[in-house]
Amino acid sequence: ATAYDDVLVYRTVLWYLLLGGRHIDGAHLYLNHKAIGKGINEAVKRGVARREIFFTTKIFPTQFGYESTLQNVEQYLDQTKQDYIDLVLLHFPSVSAFGPMLSSPCSKEGKSARECRIETWKALSELQASGKIRNAGVSNFAVKHLKDLEGIGVPIANNQIQFNPFEPEYVVETFKYCAANGITITAYSPLGGLMDRSKAEASEILLDLSHKYDRRLTSIMLRWAIQRGCAVIPGTGNPSHMLSNLAVYDFELSDEDMSIINNLKNVVKGFNMDVREID
Repeated sequence: ATAYDDVLVYRTVLWYLLLGGRHIDGAHLYLNHKAIGKGINEAVKRGVARREIFFTTKIFPTQFGYESTLQNVEQYLDQTKQDYIDLVLLHFPSVSAFGPMLSSPCSKEGKSARECRIETWKALSELQASGKIRNAGVSNFAVKHLKDLEGIGVPIANNQIQFNPFEPEYVVETFKYCAANGITITAYSPLGGLMDRSKAEASEILLDLSHKYDRRLTSIMLRWAIQRGCAVIPGTGNPSHMLSNLAVYDFELSDEDMSIINNLKNVVKGFNMDVREID
C-alpha cells in the first residue's frame, strides 16, 4: 500500500539511500515516479552519488507500443527529474494477463501480444542507444516470452520475477534459462510475498537455520537468493528492517544449507502466477 503514498515513498527512498541502499524499484503502475525522483534527488543533495544509485522502473502492458513507449519513458524522466533511468522493464508479457477489458495502443491496432512486445522492445532499444535509459529488461516473463525478443534490438539485461524458496519448478526453469543466456535475475517477493510469507515464518527448516546463523529468518532468505545469483528487492518502509536487509553481505550460507533451502519447493508449495499461460 505504501507504494501509492507519495509521502511514505519519498521518505522510504530517502532513508534507504542514506542508510546505504542503492537499488530503487518503481513502476508506471505504482503512480509514484514523482515521489521516487524527489527522494533520489534529495539523497544526491545530501551527498549520495547519483552514479551509485540504480533506479528501475517498468512500463505497464496498457502502454505497450513503439510510440507509446517512447512517450512514456520521456514522461518518467520528467516526473522523476532524472537525466537517465538505469533500467526500464516490460512489466508483464501482455495486457491479456489482466483480462479482455484492457488494451494498449499497440493492441488497439490489431497487433498480437508478441508483436506488441517486439514493438515495445524496439523502442526501449532505441532509448538505450540514445542514453536515456542505461539498460532494458523484462518482468514476469516465461521462457517463451524471452525467446520472442532474441536477436531483436539490445540484449535483455534483466528479468524481474517472483523468486523465493517456495517457487514451483517452472519458475526454476526460467531462472536456469536466464542464467544460461546472460540475463540477470531480480527477485521480487524474496521473502515469500503476501501469499507465502506465512509459510516462511512457519518453516522449521528456515527457523533452524535462523538460529544456526544467529540471523533473522528474512536474512536467511535474502542471503539464499543472493547466493543463487539474484539481485533482491525486499520492500519495507521501516529503517531498522532496511539496515537488517543491508547486513546480509557479511555472512554466507554453506553449500549444504543452500541445498536444504533449494529443496523447500518440494516440501512446501508456493503461490505464483503461471505466466506461461499469458499470450
